[in-house]
Amino acid sequence: AEISVGISGTALYYDASGEETIKSSETKNSKSDSGVAPIASFFIERELDTGVTVGLDVVPYGAKVADFNNAVPDTDTDDASDTAGNNKGDVNFKNLVTLYASKDLANGMYAKFGVSRVTVETDETVATGSTYGDEDIMGITLGLGTERDLNNGAFFRVEGQVSRFQGTTFDGSADTDSVKNKIVLDDFTTAGIKFSIGKSF
Repeated sequence: AEISVGISGTALYYDASGEETIKSSETKNSKSDSGVAPIASFFIERELDTGVTVGLDVVPYGAKVADFNNAVPDTDTDDASDTAGNNKGDVNFKNLVTLYASKDLANGMYAKFGVSRVTVETDETVATGSTYGDEDIMGITLGLGTERDLNNGAFFRVEGQVSRFQGTTFDGSADTDSVKNKIVLDDFTTAGIKFSIGKSF
């Protein structure tokens, strides 16, 4: 059975939405965002005797996939510490790991199914003073690609993939009157074009 290693670059399109609840006022601010983010990863995989290849794809850094900048009024009037201003921050994918299986089809094509785990990390400057922790979420990926052999056991792949990730809830830090903001991230979808180069041993 062959073992292969390689590196990948993905142009990742994301489309996500969520809702922020502002402390004790219960004011709700909805926000959606979409865009394209570059993602780099490395992989290691093994072809089994059954013809199925199993592998692990790892993004070894926190990849920024979105940002936000929302003007928020001071609606939480029962708390003197709350202020109006801009809520700004980045949303990062950290420690994105995908366990996958792929199967060769006809004419150099292959199909892939994967299960992913990722930490959604927020890096924010929030007018109300809240800070948010990080949350781990799961997702599934379907892919269809093509592989071409190069010299000396090397290969090149181009793959289209679609992923669906579960949503999560971020609880903000409590303020002096023990109330806190809350952000609910809805289930979201990503799609990408992935380019990989590797070598089999």
